Amino acid sequence: MSSRNGPSRPQARTEDTRRAILDTAVALYLSQGTDNTTVSAIIDRAGLGRTTFYRYFKDADDVLNQAVIRDFETLMADFETQRYEHVGLEEQIIDDIVWFIRQLRRRPALKLLFANNSAQLYERIDDSFAACYKAAMAWSRPTYDRAKRQGRLREGVTLEKYVEWCMFIVMSLQTVNFPFASNEFRLREMMKDFVAPSLIIGVDESQDALDDAELSGGEGNIERLSGSDG
Repeated sequence: MSSRNGPSRPQARTEDTRRAILDTAVALYLSQGTDNTTVSAIIDRAGLGRTTFYRYFKDADDVLNQAVIRDFETLMADFETQRYEHVGLEEQIIDDIVWFIRQLRRRPALKLLFANNSAQLYERIDDSFAACYKAAMAWSRPTYDRAKRQGRLREGVTLEKYVEWCMFIVMSLQTVNFPFASNEFRLREMMKDFVAPSLIIGVDESQDALDDAELSGGEGNIERLSGSDG
């Protein structure tokens, strides 16, 4: 049972033990690689019994996945508290993507995605990717819905495609050391010139489309272009 001030002592011990195992595993991953980090190595470094380890995790892959998921959940929580609502839709998209580009490598477990991009690693963290994709869908929806309401989504850009494209951009800039990525001005210019236009149309284009639909007498077309659900 939890007290008013927080979890009970047994619950706190459980959380502390699980956190210690994950922290130990991540430290070993970063120092000697994921392939060379065994369950026995984690147990020895953490100073725990084997029974205790298996009380919290199924196997080595489970620890790896849970470490990545933990970092990503923390990343998403930080994003929710730090996200700034921009007046302009284009600025919102750019700021959202740049924030993730800057923050992703600061999370110890998430560094693993870029320090070792072998096919074997990605096969082991399938569960992590599924959880990360689900979370990315959640953080993308407000901006996506805003673009849809304004009738500014490019034709064929669904929420799924919006998320996949944004994740591709973020992951690519983490994997390949593009010179412009370290320069804030150049990075934002690239986002403005190429990434945002691939997702949304400009305000003028949107208005022109609405005007054309109105002149053609297609009320249904106006509703579709404006993103109206009614």
